[in-house]
Amino acid sequence: MLLNKLSSKYILGSKKEGVKTLTKTTKPLLTPKFLTADMAEVAAYTAIETILDQPLVDQTGFTQTRLNRYLQPKRKQCHIVVLVPGMVDDFTESYPNWPVQPVLLYEVSNLDGAEKFEAPFDDIARSKALQLWTDRNDDRTDCIPHLLFPGDTPYWGGVKRRGIVVTCSGVEPYNDKLISGMVADLLVAMSHAAWKASPEYKEGVDFLS
Repeated sequence: MLLNKLSSKYILGSKKEGVKTLTKTTKPLLTPKFLTADMAEVAAYTAIETILDQPLVDQTGFTQTRLNRYLQPKRKQCHIVVLVPGMVDDFTESYPNWPVQPVLLYEVSNLDGAEKFEAPFDDIARSKALQLWTDRNDDRTDCIPHLLFPGDTPYWGGVKRRGIVVTCSGVEPYNDKLISGMVADLLVAMSHAAWKASPEYKEGVDFLS
């Protein structure tokens, strides 16, 4: 199966210190083999640098002023969350009783030099991610009031794309969604590249190790 082991024992949590974890499981989890936390880190920082922290002039001579004519995020702070499908590493149950659950592959805070966020952007991004995962946020331009639970965030700004969820919180909702979409598409592309470069692809195996 296209899965690999995740060291964390949390269905929704983080390997980073100081970040709260949620639903705990006593069994190890499996996550997609060709989608890693390192890829998510590269994708997240690429999106942040492109939209929120672009150099005044890059190596090609492109100036930030040109982009700012059309896109002016109100701040550089944001929090990004990446959820991927996970399965309990236990196939003693009868097929196909192997439920898929959301796993927090990666999250990061961009504080832009400040000691803390201006608002709870990290918790908002996490809430948006769970709402997207369970189709309680429509991945468009608004929340879904009839599916909001107590404790949910009313904000939108993320994507559920190709089986993964990415959310961002900190700027305007449309910029949150832009950053999230960039991260998601980068992850899909990097995963394809990793698959094509893998021994399994080159050998034409029937099942992945």
